[in-house]
Amino acid sequence: MSIRTKITLLFLTSLLLMSGMTYWVQTQTAQKNRTILTERYLRAAKTLLSPIIKGDSRKLEAKLDELGMQRVEIRKDTQAASILYRQPLSYGEIVIFAVQGNIYLSLAYLDETLTLYDTLQQESRQEQHITYLFFALDIGLLLLIYLLVLTILSPLKHLSRTMKHFSHGDLDVRSKLTGKDEIAELSESFNLMAKRLQHALNAKEELLREVGHELKTPIAKGKFALEGINESHSKTVIKEAFNDLDTLTSAILHQKRIDEEKMYIEKFKASTLITRTLSKLTLNEEDVHIVIEDFEISADLHYMSMALKNLVENALKYTHTLPIEIRASDTCIHIISCAEALDRPLAYYTQPFTRAANDKKGYGLGLNITQKILDRHGFSLHYTHSDGRNDFVICFEHYSSN
Repeated sequence: MSIRTKITLLFLTSLLLMSGMTYWVQTQTAQKNRTILTERYLRAAKTLLSPIIKGDSRKLEAKLDELGMQRVEIRKDTQAASILYRQPLSYGEIVIFAVQGNIYLSLAYLDETLTLYDTLQQESRQEQHITYLFFALDIGLLLLIYLLVLTILSPLKHLSRTMKHFSHGDLDVRSKLTGKDEIAELSESFNLMAKRLQHALNAKEELLREVGHELKTPIAKGKFALEGINESHSKTVIKEAFNDLDTLTSAILHQKRIDEEKMYIEKFKASTLITRTLSKLTLNEEDVHIVIEDFEISADLHYMSMALKNLVENALKYTHTLPIEIRASDTCIHIISCAEALDRPLAYYTQPFTRAANDKKGYGLGLNITQKILDRHGFSLHYTHSDGRNDFVICFEHYSSN
């Protein structure tokens, strides 16, 4: 879950909690005010009934002013009215009812009906409006904080995307963020680090290329000079040494090209990849047993055949018995051979210049080159050992060893 999603969920949760609390407080306050106002109306009714019964209008008006009551022309028998309290009298009744949120007192005696409104309700309504205003301000502030956080996250997302491109090999990419805050400082630090790292890597690659090419010339001259020497044990040893140097130099240069060259992605079948790989090897018919449940692959055929070739060569080199098995199924290619289990985890052998203890001829670059090719494609390499059989797996999607 992204940080943006988490903050959005936090904002929505806070908004729901704030709305719920405001609603609960307003509901409790309204119920409390209704109870207080009902009791106030009942006390007022007892005070006002006496001048109403006696017909003393002057005393009635004085009492209304004293109690803060106003005469209103609202009928309690309308559809909008909600009866809250009713008390019958000998020649009339006391009714408390609500219309559109306002609460009224109706005093009926004989044919006369007096409907009253307590002006204290206006103060309660003003307090309610102030509460709603603060609630709206809180929501506005919360929304402002949410937008501010998203604004802060936006450059972080750009910086994260830039770093991801850099980690995938685009060494020329730089962050374009500017400003005077901490994020701008982080962006500047990343650009400086990327520039220095790119310079160091370029210098390293240039040195390796130059060393590799410079070695090619004396190696070729040495091999050519050996042709003029009579056959002997010393000549054989020197010739093998030159061949080893030539092979190692080519492997190092090839390893660097994998990091630099562009992959030409195309679609082909697993059977095509296996056929292309085996065509690069000198094999007898009984050396390899092939089982194919074909599936489609999107990759660079040239480099993928190189990766598979390294695994097949290793299987042929270390197997106790032939044939080895190449099996394609479930978006994976298995290279299975009867051999001893690896002494260390697979990750150790995919490092450059690491090899098995019983490998006297290799340089420890084959699995490293294979891993580099798979990493460039986003594929994975797995290894299991069971019943005396090594199983190296190139997986083009998610892989489970179960």
